[in-house]
Order: sequence, then structure tokens, then C-alpha cells
Amino acid sequence: MRFIFPVILLLLVTTSLAGEAWTLHSDISVSLTQSAFSNTWAGTELSNITWVANSTTTAEKQLKPWLKNTNTLKLAFGQTHLQKTDALGEKYWEKPDKTTDKIDLESVLRFTTQGWVDPFLAGRMESQFLDLSQAETLILNPLLFTETAGVIRTFVDTEQDKLTGRLGAALRENYRRIVNADATTTVDGGLELVSEYRHIFKVPADSNFRSKLLVYQALFNSKSDQMNEDWKSPDVVWENVFTTKLFGMVSANLALELRYDKEQVHDLQWKQILSLGLSYSLF
Repeated sequence: MRFIFPVILLLLVTTSLAGEAWTLHSDISVSLTQSAFSNTWAGTELSNITWVANSTTTAEKQLKPWLKNTNTLKLAFGQTHLQKTDALGEKYWEKPDKTTDKIDLESVLRFTTQGWVDPFLAGRMESQFLDLSQAETLILNPLLFTETAGVIRTFVDTEQDKLTGRLGAALRENYRRIVNADATTTVDGGLELVSEYRHIFKVPADSNFRSKLLVYQALFNSKSDQMNEDWKSPDVVWENVFTTKLFGMVSANLALELRYDKEQVHDLQWKQILSLGLSYSLF
């Protein structure tokens, strides 16, 4: 399992010049919320600025008649700038707080055997732009690598709907740098289930809905003797994004993410973002 990601890269290098052309799709959206009040404003409201930028890019290619490659890159970053009042009544801007931060790159090699299921190899890297949890800000920390091998099936594939599911054995390496200390690496392995659904609406406006459910059950952990039993609980992530174009480049987005990771928090976590901003399709 540890060699799956290098194997994927090697296959991509040796086959990328053959087969059909790449099918590319990229969406970029930026939303901004801003409020300002004069110094003579009678209320206690203070100015604030919140902005979020998102992009999703996919690249697909039938490398060989028996091999298809799908790459997905998701990026997101956002901040909130708040105005405060000091002891003398003077207004000032606080250091911005990070509200959104995500880097998610995945590459899937599907061996198209035309059977009921197809074998696949997948490699995924997850991180964030800024780690603000320590005394110093670190870039691209932590890094989570996941290598998976198993079977995949497309249940529905039409112009408006697509539903795929895959099940495989997975190995994860979590690499974390620590300020003024040695970096730590935790390795665990288990089973991973991923289901993805997409629906495109044409009426009353161009819209799309995307949903991704990921369930990971660890079976072993390299540091199990130093931890409690929480690592044995399944990790569940369910991402849902609805996007609609109102007119021109103006769009509305609603994102809802549910997450259960007992090693982090014993309760269900959720995040909801509703935004109105500008979106653009590069290709």
C-alpha cells in the first residue's frame, strides 16, 4: 500500500501523452461581505469584512482503452476582519481570523474492464494553507496522505446525473510539523468507502448539486499503544454543495459539511456556509 501513490505517478507519466485529450473543468468563486459605520454612528455596531474564495478543478483522460485517470483539486480560503474599540474609545482592526482553509488533491486511476466493477488505485493529499494552532504560523501543515486500492462502480451516468461508489483498502500517513520539536508521523490502515453524486439543474436557472460521502474504518494504528480507543471509531465526512448562477457571473452557493471524527471531538461536527458572490468557469 505504501507504494500506491508512486505507482500512480509513474503510470501517469508513461501514459499521459497517449489516448484522448484531457477533459478539463474549473470553477472559481469569490464572495465578500462588508459593513462599515461612521464614527458618529449612535449604535454599538462595528465594521467587518468577510471574504471566501473557492475553486474546484477536474482533469479527466482516457489514458489507454483500459485505463482512465481522474484528478480533482479543491482549494478554499477565507478570512474575517473585525473592527474593535480600545480602552480610549479608538477603533482599530484586529488581526484577521481564518474562517476557511482547505487543500484537497486526489488522483484516481480506474482500470476500465467493462465488468460490473472496475479495479482502481487512488492517491489523495489533504492539507491547509496556514496552520495557526501553534506559536508560529506554519504553511502546509499538517499533511495527510491516503493511498487506496479496491473496486469502483458507476451506478448512474447521464447528462444530468452521475453516481459512483468505491470500496477499498486504504493506508493513511499523517505528517505534522511541530514548532521547536521534531515532526510526528502517524500511520494507520483500514477500509474506505467513497460515494459521489452530481446532479445538474437547467430550470429555473443553471445550477448543480454535488455530494460526497466518505467513511473510513481504521483497523490498525502505528501509535495505538500511546492512544486511547478513539482511533477505532469510523471517520465520516459528508460534503454537500449547491451552486446556482443568478445572472452573469453572480452566483449563490450553499455548502453543508457533516463530520464525525472521535479522535478530534466525540460529537458530530457540522459547518454551513451560505454565500453570494462572483463565479467564473475557466474551461
